[in-house]
Amino acid sequence: MRYVEERDFTVRFDLRCEFPEEYEGERDGYAWLREFHERIAPRLLQAVVTVIREHPGWTVRPTNRGRASEDEISLLVERIP
Repeated sequence: MRYVEERDFTVRFDLRCEFPEEYEGERDGYAWLREFHERIAPRLLQAVVTVIREHPGWTVRPTNRGRASEDEISLLVERIP
C-alpha cells in the first residue's frame, strides 16, 4: 500500500441576514438563504474547482462526509505525482 499524507484546509462561510426590529421571523421562508444556495454557492464552488484544475498535477472531486449539501460541501483535492 502506498504512503499517503493528508491535511485539512477549511474555508467556512457563516451566513446571516439582519432584519428590522418589527420583523416577525421566518415569514419570507429564508429567501435570503435560498438566494445564497441557488445563486452564490454554485459559483463559488465552480471558481474553486476551476482554480485547482488550472494547476497541473492537481485533481479535485466532491466527497461526502454524511452532511447535507446545504450545510457542507466537501472536496477531495489530490496532488498526483
